[in-house]
Amino acid sequence: MILRQRTVGWWTVLMSAAIVVVARAFTEPVADPLSEAYAAYTKVEGERTPAPPMAPLPDFRFALIYSDSMVLQRDRPASIWGWAPAGASVSVTLGSDTAVTTTASGAGKWRVSLAPHPASTSATTLTATSGGSTITINDILFGDVWLCSGQSNMAFSAPTPNNDKPMEGKIAAAYASDPGASIDGVYMNATEGIAAAANLPNIRLLVVGNRHDCKEPIDDFYPSINDSAHPLAHPWARASPENVGLGMDVMGGASGGFSATCWYFGMELNKKLDIPIGLVHSSYGGSAVEDWISNETLNANGGATSPTNPCPGPVGSSMGLPSQQFNGQVHPLINMTLKGAIWYQGESNGGQNELYSCRFEMMMHEWRRLWHEGTNGATDPNFPIGFVQIGPYGQSMGPNSSNSEKCFAIRIGQTGGMEYGGTAPNKRWPNSFMSTGFDLMNPPGTKCLAGCIHIFNKQAVAHRLAVAARHTVYNESDLVYLGPVVSAVTAGPGNSIKVKYSGGTEGGGLKLRSKYGFEVCASGCGDGFAANLQVSGSPAGFAPAVVSESTANTVTIVPPTSLGGKPVLTVRYAFDDSPSQFFTPSTQPAVYNAEGLPANPGVWNVTSLI
Repeated sequence: MILRQRTVGWWTVLMSAAIVVVARAFTEPVADPLSEAYAAYTKVEGERTPAPPMAPLPDFRFALIYSDSMVLQRDRPASIWGWAPAGASVSVTLGSDTAVTTTASGAGKWRVSLAPHPASTSATTLTATSGGSTITINDILFGDVWLCSGQSNMAFSAPTPNNDKPMEGKIAAAYASDPGASIDGVYMNATEGIAAAANLPNIRLLVVGNRHDCKEPIDDFYPSINDSAHPLAHPWARASPENVGLGMDVMGGASGGFSATCWYFGMELNKKLDIPIGLVHSSYGGSAVEDWISNETLNANGGATSPTNPCPGPVGSSMGLPSQQFNGQVHPLINMTLKGAIWYQGESNGGQNELYSCRFEMMMHEWRRLWHEGTNGATDPNFPIGFVQIGPYGQSMGPNSSNSEKCFAIRIGQTGGMEYGGTAPNKRWPNSFMSTGFDLMNPPGTKCLAGCIHIFNKQAVAHRLAVAARHTVYNESDLVYLGPVVSAVTAGPGNSIKVKYSGGTEGGGLKLRSKYGFEVCASGCGDGFAANLQVSGSPAGFAPAVVSESTANTVTIVPPTSLGGKPVLTVRYAFDDSPSQFFTPSTQPAVYNAEGLPANPGVWNVTSLI
């Protein structure tokens, strides 16, 4: 008997029908975008038609993360698993390779490691046989497989900017030729970005969908398990305008289109590397970092709040049960061989600094260990993880907005701390890379989707991630992949301060886009590496500085007269929650390199830094 691995067609239809309802729930800005968006989503969830009665499952099947049109990781053993009667012999063949045989465990699970293959656009077939039955998966390519995860800004789908087409047009015009905002410096609006999928059939997409109430780790998705609450949203498919542009969504794909950040990241890798790219989208709007860590790890040594825990502190801002996204959206994937992951999350952990650094690091360590073990060593134990330093919480003008302190804290925490330079990769996280979105606020008045915490310009976010990946992961050593990084902050004549940028991050030379963003402090500053984020304003605390001149790798600033001539002790940059070129007057941050990449937020004592 020959069986073809089936996709969950009825579920895809059901989710598509829900798109309009979810989009309507999100069309107006809200005061508390995270909690209210979640409430709107869960209301729709409760109104859905119950899943139809489930037919008996075939005893012999692949896990649902494998299906037609998938990508298998090149140059490493392909980890393949599925289900069969306990003790059954299973033989798995990839293309014309020699079959690999294994035996199903007492729980009915089987797994094999298949021989590595180089990147290839020639489709092949995966076949498994057991007890006279054969199951087949077709149209398989070899390339790089990337996991895209996080909260609502990763969930933010490619067509979502069309919620406000005039403002989307304004953004497209502003970034039309910005070298740091798009592939080759040619910006695409949302409609063009979706249409591009028609010519990119070697990018393949898998959408896990948001599993917001998963109390225990699951191995597989419905209908491979008897649990209709945890289905797979969309099986593997060739990229097309239809599946990239399915619908507006900020919750994670079960009812909307494909992640914009994930899509543009994969598009750039595909175009620049000329290899197939597999993109696995697994995100959930409103989730905290704690939701993506296993309960065992999060609560090690007496619990998350215990002083003996590796990262002691409160577990806050979760949208439900901590570890729920790990249970339902990470655990079922850990037997799939990966190249790496990108991560866009942090808004729900706003205000945290070192606690976030510690728990994000905890998550990265756990993911690497579990994927390495789950694929029998096929996934690199130090696989690269890229992350996005979050954008604005709102649209408040100026560094003293109510959101600036918590936003600045989490942005520093996302990089591992100022003692590591406020950028990545760094000594603490050598196998990481980063993008930043702090300068990409929507124009004031934008009809945002579930609040303007969701920036429309995901193309710039993804391009900054992609160039960082190309340099750090794919060894394009000559590619400038970071905005200018501060190497020294020194006192000069007349109480002026010289900020020096180096390490090659100044690229083709500094390009000042404004004189905005620098602040100085002469007293009550706190330590430059662990700045007292409560102090602001003048005379005690930080006050705006004036940029007097710049060179290819330095910016000179002078303190305001309100400091009364006192020596400057500390310099702070980009403390503002939402700097923007769209404000009048402009509050666009000052420092970029010629490649269009912005200098990161940071705080430094006036002294030489290494």
